[in-house]
Amino acid sequence: MRFDHVSIAVKSIDRAAEFFTRYFPAIQRSPKTRDDQVSGAFYWQDFHLGGFVVELIEDLPEKPGFVTKFIEKHGEGMHHLSIEVNHLDPIVEKLRAGGVRVVDEQKYPSGSATAFISPRSAFGALIQFWQVPDFDAVHKQNPPRDGRARFDHVSLAVRDINQAYSFFTNYFTPTSIEHEPHLVDNGTFALGHMQIAGFKIEFIQSPAGGTNNDFVAKFINRYGEGMHHITLVLADFDGTVAKLKAGGVRIVDESTNWRGEKEAYVSPRDAFGVLIQLWSAEQDQ
Repeated sequence: MRFDHVSIAVKSIDRAAEFFTRYFPAIQRSPKTRDDQVSGAFYWQDFHLGGFVVELIEDLPEKPGFVTKFIEKHGEGMHHLSIEVNHLDPIVEKLRAGGVRVVDEQKYPSGSATAFISPRSAFGALIQFWQVPDFDAVHKQNPPRDGRARFDHVSLAVRDINQAYSFFTNYFTPTSIEHEPHLVDNGTFALGHMQIAGFKIEFIQSPAGGTNNDFVAKFINRYGEGMHHITLVLADFDGTVAKLKAGGVRIVDESTNWRGEKEAYVSPRDAFGVLIQLWSAEQDQ
């Protein structure tokens, strides 16, 4: 297994792509392309950002489908995580044997195949497996990091980090725990990090014995468990934040920690439903 991309459901790929390329060092990987899957036809386009891949998906204007349904229910925002694999069938068999709900399976003449873990079984995250023929030979390598940005992680809001750790350790490989669940310095929430198939996933949870009024609890009460934010580490933090503000993009929760590292968030209202955490330096929380 290897992580390939995070996918964002948007009303307009063109507008979303323009936003990400204007404010961040995003480089197109694939042009806007139509795809037909068992879940329906749609357009997609992806780009490299900080050593990782971000995909944008949009419905056909003449035929609204699953993207439109997602946006009508949740608004624009992160739709799924995608993982490339070399053999899909044994993975699906193991998932089903463990009672995990697998949906939207499809096989192609090329030897490619796809299947999704339902968010009901994966802590609110829709996870795609994509079987790649000649897995080792055809991998589109991410470009080397140029030092301007690093896509650090995707964060999932969950009710129980230990249960999430157990699920991903059981069904995904390779995995390793970078940080056991622990309270952050101000005690407002707990977090933990795992490397899953070559990518870092952060899990955030309300503090034990909390008042159910912290930001993680509020998010889960409103949206359910699921993808909460993405984190970018920026070399030119000040310049990027200034550019965003000059463009009318709402920046919230700016702060500087005791080490002098700066943090800010791009409001999802101005970023196609995606809460984007920005850091000024390498982080190890």
